[in-house]
Amino acid sequence: MRAFIFVVLSAIGFAVPTLAGSPAPTPTYQDQGWSQDLRERFYYTPQGSHMMRADWFAVLERPDGGGRFGDPAYLERFGFLAPEAPSAFNGAGYPIGFAVETAKNQIGLTCAACHTANVQVNGETIRIDGAPAHLDFDSFYQALTQAVSLTLLDRERFGRFAATLGATDTITAKVLRAELAAFNLKLTGDSVLRRPALRSGFGRVDALTQIVNSLAVRDQRLPANLYPVASPTSYPALWLTPQLEFVQWNPIAASPIARNGGQVLGVFGGTNLSPDAGVDAFRSTMLLQNLHAMELWLQDLQPPKWDEARMGAIDTALAAEGETLFRENCADCHNMAPYTRTDPAKNHFGETFIEIGRIDFRKIGTDPAYMQNLLTRQIVTNETTAPLFDNAAIVPAASFFGGAVLASVQRAIAEAGLTPKEIEALHGYRFTTGPDGKPVLYSPPRATDLKAPLLAGVWATGPYLHNGSVPTVYELLSPPEERRAVFWTGGRALDLQRLGYQSGDAPGRFRFDTSLRGNGNGGHVFPSGGLSHDERMAIIEYLKTQ
Repeated sequence: MRAFIFVVLSAIGFAVPTLAGSPAPTPTYQDQGWSQDLRERFYYTPQGSHMMRADWFAVLERPDGGGRFGDPAYLERFGFLAPEAPSAFNGAGYPIGFAVETAKNQIGLTCAACHTANVQVNGETIRIDGAPAHLDFDSFYQALTQAVSLTLLDRERFGRFAATLGATDTITAKVLRAELAAFNLKLTGDSVLRRPALRSGFGRVDALTQIVNSLAVRDQRLPANLYPVASPTSYPALWLTPQLEFVQWNPIAASPIARNGGQVLGVFGGTNLSPDAGVDAFRSTMLLQNLHAMELWLQDLQPPKWDEARMGAIDTALAAEGETLFRENCADCHNMAPYTRTDPAKNHFGETFIEIGRIDFRKIGTDPAYMQNLLTRQIVTNETTAPLFDNAAIVPAASFFGGAVLASVQRAIAEAGLTPKEIEALHGYRFTTGPDGKPVLYSPPRATDLKAPLLAGVWATGPYLHNGSVPTVYELLSPPEERRAVFWTGGRALDLQRLGYQSGDAPGRFRFDTSLRGNGNGGHVFPSGGLSHDERMAIIEYLKTQ
């Protein structure tokens, strides 16, 4: 299944200028099981995300007119990572996570944009593949929308845009302007679906609300389904994900292709849910085989290891004390290596997966906005989507999300003409056995749970809690009243003592205010009696070994 066709950007049927500027410094790479070739494929293989026409993006100017929008030096301000140099998979030299789909002349984002990080240790830059990115997606999209609008409205700017694209005569330029006006209208509407009522800042985004808005409002053509984007969550780490029973902060997704397909549909992809879709219902932009290839690549991705030569030696005696404390106070929720796995007898194919910790959001006591918004949101269906839900006119948002994505995946599978074995592999063998003896896709046991994540490489995944409201592991192990009420995100220097990132005020960083709904830093008080300073430091030392 690995022998898929991969797009090489130099094959684009129009001139793609290589972006100017000095190459990014070469980071030190952790040995996480990936070759450079595999890493590049993950960074730049398109998945079906159609952000805008690729030839337009290649010449689009920044809102301030200071150069090209796609210049990595400009996009770094939003947290994107510059490439070291153009490559076979990235001939135009775009930042990590930008991919061109040549057949459609579209550029979009890949999983790598949100799940690749550079960290700094004593001034040295280290690449951590699969780690949460320091990406401010919301600000990036607002800037993109502004850049397109200004190109349409500013005569001189449009003139440069048209000339670079070869639209130099009056008729061609007029056609281009009409096409750009239509796209600007679409982009402006889409930006409303994504505009945050609560700013995310770096390292998190309200992905679930944005995805459901994309499906329920844009793709269904039902503005009444618009919902505030107000419960951002941290980007999770990707290592070990292919082995997990369920994923997402509210662990409701099991099938890898449904999870990855949903991500594409929410990040500039689309599916036909219009009321008059007819025979085209659920036809989407997702690139099924590329998404499956990505899942296979992630099987090889290993968690990053604490580098004692660079980060400091681990105190093995203290770590042993910390392991005892962890197993007494934390292991009931957080599965640790060697991992407890699911019962293969409960899987239709005898497969086994790493169990995830589940805890009811009301019990853990963390900020409830994310779960409350998901559990209370309702979606109005239409002629195309209602049959997915026994013709119900209104359904819970979680059900709508799962049903619409699965129907789109099934349409893509049908069009690909896959065999039953290939379909089972796409879904990652997440099947139980139904009453009739046939395989049935996993469904989550409860909708009110939050995930207690695996803690391998936890030092590279801060800030902590589902909403990223606690800057260090030390503060997470501390009583809520001792946690910082305000800190700043966007820095990449690791806090090697307390685990997380250094998060003081500095230019370009985002001020994180935990007093705002959705940003609360309470809860997660384990054990109930609290831990002493020495106990916290012992647990931290143990976590460095994972």
